[in-house]
Amino acid sequence: MPNRPAPDRELLTTAQVARLLGVKTQTVYAYVSRGQLRPTHRDGRRASYFAPEDVEALQGRSGTLGRGTGLAESVRTTITRLEGDRLAYRGRDASTLAEAASVEEVAGLLWGGDEPVSLVVDEEALADVRDGLAALPEGARLVERLRLAVLLLTARDARRHDLDPAAVRERAGLLIATATAALLPREAWGSAYEGSDQATRWTAVVGGDPDDEALVDLVRRALVLLADHDMAASTTAVRVSASVRADLGSCLLAGLSAMDSPLHGSAGVQARLLLEAAVADPPRTLGRVLADPSAAAGFGHRIYRESDPRAEHLLGRLRVAGLGALEGPATLLEEGLWERHGLFPNSDWALAVLAHRHDLRVDAPEAVFAGARLVGWVAHALEEYAEEPLRFRLTGVYQGPR
Repeated sequence: MPNRPAPDRELLTTAQVARLLGVKTQTVYAYVSRGQLRPTHRDGRRASYFAPEDVEALQGRSGTLGRGTGLAESVRTTITRLEGDRLAYRGRDASTLAEAASVEEVAGLLWGGDEPVSLVVDEEALADVRDGLAALPEGARLVERLRLAVLLLTARDARRHDLDPAAVRERAGLLIATATAALLPREAWGSAYEGSDQATRWTAVVGGDPDDEALVDLVRRALVLLADHDMAASTTAVRVSASVRADLGSCLLAGLSAMDSPLHGSAGVQARLLLEAAVADPPRTLGRVLADPSAAAGFGHRIYRESDPRAEHLLGRLRVAGLGALEGPATLLEEGLWERHGLFPNSDWALAVLAHRHDLRVDAPEAVFAGARLVGWVAHALEEYAEEPLRFRLTGVYQGPR
């Protein structure tokens, strides 16, 4: 007999169960046929849903807890849902939010509030941070400067170990706004952009014109769409740090360190290099990636199956405005990789196209990614602070000499 339907937020899809157990969806069906899992059916829907406690009980009986993800336990979250090639924050579709919501409004949503978050710059701290950033070499990337800015702001915060939710939210708003303002080019210091909204600040940081309303709107959309993506590697690093009750700044530094990789946060830079090669020599570049699809930076995804909703949204807006000389090379790669290998453009490719189309800094894709993800990481830190501490513990399987 199927279970009695539970509220939507308490149910897991078949795909989610497979991810938690580290098995294929066919194996989940096998568990159902053997009576090891009991499905729930909703009125008018053929799909099966499962109660989390039933899945956890199966994990306990079979010893499969965490085997698929490598973590010591599965993580229940109320923040982000990835399902059916869609992305939603607390039940609200991210692509719909990107149409009009500000970064501040999305931060309020993700951080568990009903109002937009106040992301106001701490002017006194800002001057000190800029002095500290002067020690970095001239060619330092924006994400490297961002890490140091977060570290400097955390070091000067005498109350950083106060983990009361309200205190964490207030600290997060000041930290994110001030760290972003610290990255502004010198010519923007003291300008109206310094005290503006996050989308305008980030537009100036990555080399765009903050008076270009269309560009600011594109950056805003990117920051909203990339704010969170469930338990990505960098987000996991944040939650592990929060589980040992590290202060917020240290949690964000853990995330910034984990994302600084061509396999994660800086993948957009690799995608931009591919795009530039396609502009210079479209046929040769297409032939290279068709022969070796692993070289197609910015295409395919581990979670999405047929399309990345973030890329669909951003590329759609970019094409409405016009890609100019990029249209031909970009379309050639997108269509060729889809037809030959079933690879679709992901958010890294969309960021690369955005950066190239508007002549932003070379490292703009990874900088926008990091700036967006700071907002989501705060939400995960807050959620983890509410859990029992020290709950993440991997078990090593010793294979060395005895």
